[in-house]
Amino acid sequence: MAKKSLKRPAQTAEFTGRTFLNSQLAQEKKTLWLAVIAGSLSTLLMLTQWVTFSFVSEKVIVANETLTNLSGVLAILFFCIMARPLLMRIQTFLSQSASLKVRNNIRRVLLEHWRLSSPLNLKDKSTGAYATQFVEEIEAMDGYFSRYWPQQALALISPLLILSVVAYLNWVCALLLLISAPLIPLFMILVGMGAEKLNQQYSTIRQRLSGHFLDRVANLLVIKLLGAEKHIFEEVRSNSQQYRHVIMKTLKIAFLSSTVLEFFTSVAIAALAIYIGFSFYGAITWGPAQSISLFTGLTILILAPEFFQPLRNLSQFYHDRASALGAANNLVESLATGKHLEVSDKGVKDIGRSQLYYSDNLFDSDQATETQLTLSNLAIGYSQQNPVVTNLNYRLKTGQMLVISGHSGSGKTTLLNTIAGFLSPLDGTYTITPDTNAGIAYLPQRAWIKNDSIYENIAALAPHAVKTQMLEVLEKLGLADELALRHSGVDTLIGEHGKGLSGGQMQRIAFARMLLNPTPVILLDEPTAKLDTTSKKYIIDTLKAIKSKVIVIIATHDPLLINMSDIHINLDETKD
Repeated sequence: MAKKSLKRPAQTAEFTGRTFLNSQLAQEKKTLWLAVIAGSLSTLLMLTQWVTFSFVSEKVIVANETLTNLSGVLAILFFCIMARPLLMRIQTFLSQSASLKVRNNIRRVLLEHWRLSSPLNLKDKSTGAYATQFVEEIEAMDGYFSRYWPQQALALISPLLILSVVAYLNWVCALLLLISAPLIPLFMILVGMGAEKLNQQYSTIRQRLSGHFLDRVANLLVIKLLGAEKHIFEEVRSNSQQYRHVIMKTLKIAFLSSTVLEFFTSVAIAALAIYIGFSFYGAITWGPAQSISLFTGLTILILAPEFFQPLRNLSQFYHDRASALGAANNLVESLATGKHLEVSDKGVKDIGRSQLYYSDNLFDSDQATETQLTLSNLAIGYSQQNPVVTNLNYRLKTGQMLVISGHSGSGKTTLLNTIAGFLSPLDGTYTITPDTNAGIAYLPQRAWIKNDSIYENIAALAPHAVKTQMLEVLEKLGLADELALRHSGVDTLIGEHGKGLSGGQMQRIAFARMLLNPTPVILLDEPTAKLDTTSKKYIIDTLKAIKSKVIVIIATHDPLLINMSDIHINLDETKD
């Protein structure tokens, strides 16, 4: 027996955008570590290149040797110069490939979440906000996966490799580098804390601005008729200015952090140059100063900027991390609104997807077992303090039709949404036996029709149906001849918002889609409202044909449907 309380599992308090990013990284860790290895090999080649260059310089300038005698060393130098860019290209390719796969996976998770989420939850945001999240915010995570994460490891490995070479040549210079190195991560963290908070705000404002602008564009005609162009223009300008203000704050922090890092890098390199220069003049004699030669001095001075370069790169990519965290926090918050996907530090998984059983169509389906739907002391609504309807107790079995009537706002659609699982009951339960996990079909007042062919519209929700089956069902709904005569059959293209078809035709196409992917329970919200007499007749005849095979629950004012019912609930009388 399936009890439908439909409450979403509690999200762990510690699960944030950071843990979400880490959970997505797990599947591509191998590729990213290969990118780190390529970067480390590139560092080794860089060390070999500059050590070889300094060696050749000393031999030519001090020892007056010819380049011919140094052909073997020059070959090593040439090999390093050619191989290093190749390794850097491999590193970039591997990290970008991993980033692309992770972002594609996040998009799949988000699409799955939207597909399984309650339509009531999806109405909380505008289409523009969802589009921004799907495109721009997920794209903002690219820098984290392709640049920041590999550089995080390289910022430790590369400086240690360089430091070991410098320490071998001169321990005082290595000590100077070691003292100055922690200052860069320290200031990077301090500045990055503020940048992370601003990027969170930046992502939220970007979503709102996109939704705001799209809503205004979609209603340009209404704005024009109301003469509100000036007011809307000022509204959009004000929101754009607010967005610009946050962007400039973020850029200000980015430039500030870069300036600080460049300052400390320059000071550290200058200190090394002063030490080496005075050692050459003999002004400094303590420590290993007297052993400094052209080879050691030139090598250390060349390697000093290379020592700080991985840390400087990390500081630049730290802003990619801040952008990714801001986008990921918004994404986690969005995923937390659904009831079908469980979000945890191990990733996102489906916990309640209904699997639809399949036969050719509902006319030909034959269930082996009888399904029962029981409402026990069911209370529905949006607030415990103000329930819409209470104390509903009914039992339905296969072959029965329940019709719900009442004035607008009495709770008809709310009851359908509760049975469909889009709303949790305020009290009581409803159960489906046996627990077939076969799902519930729900046809709302305004069915979803996309700008595509009729075939693609039906296949979107009835993927197993073929053209012949579609034509059979459309024939029974009186659509096959209409579409063949005036259009191109199932290949007829539907324009934006159903342009090219009447309301009755669109309702019957949506009804055909439901019939081609049958379920034991069918919910219909005003299926005959605003339809002409012909379309209404086809809908009613179809309901009569399938009534014995399913449980049908209809919210309607239509007296013809009320007369067909086995059980009739008048919510106006229930409230009285």
